[in-house]
Amino acid sequence: MKNKLLQKNNLAIISFLLLMSNILYAQNIADYYVNIPDILNPTLSRQNRLELLEYHKVGQDSITNRFGNQARLVSLDSLNRRIVVKNTPTSIFEMKILNLEDKTPIIGIIRTVCSPVCLSSIEFYDTAWNQIPIQFLMPKAIEWADIKSIPDQKVDVNWVKNMMDVSFITLNFSSENQFIIAKNNTLDFLSEADRKIIAPYINSKTITYKLQGRTWVQLP
Repeated sequence: MKNKLLQKNNLAIISFLLLMSNILYAQNIADYYVNIPDILNPTLSRQNRLELLEYHKVGQDSITNRFGNQARLVSLDSLNRRIVVKNTPTSIFEMKILNLEDKTPIIGIIRTVCSPVCLSSIEFYDTAWNQIPIQFLMPKAIEWADIKSIPDQKVDVNWVKNMMDVSFITLNFSSENQFIIAKNNTLDFLSEADRKIIAPYINSKTITYKLQGRTWVQLP
């Protein structure tokens, strides 16, 4: 009888801890987003960010930012500690809480601007908002080119390489894993005529990176 009672108590405690863990994650991503230093997210004030999350609870996902434009909450994933906000019609702010190998939490921030071709930048911070040296090497557009498949008798390979020398790459954090997904948008930068020639030799696939230690490693 005592053993059964002890088992029930243990199950209750485990269930409670799991519940509290999920609640803590929910508080973490929301609190970190609200309390991010304004210099790291100047488009929305702290009050703007708080209102955006509060309005989301009642089914309203947009507010007016401090410059008079609409800002919209695209995604709030409390369990996987990720938030995506469209700060303006042409910019997106994405934040995710990640864990290093020793379980130390860090914060990754991706900023994407579309003017008109989309381009991302990425930074990493500790939980006190100090920038930290987590290594991520932004891929180049030429990495998507299948150079060997280009018929050099018809298309100048060096010309293709030069056209792909300017890179417009967007990044996103994976929803469920500690991955970064990179997408090449450079073809959108080219003229229609140049794009028609080059597109058949450019892969449309994404490139995935996994956090190993303090370095993001490209997966095969």
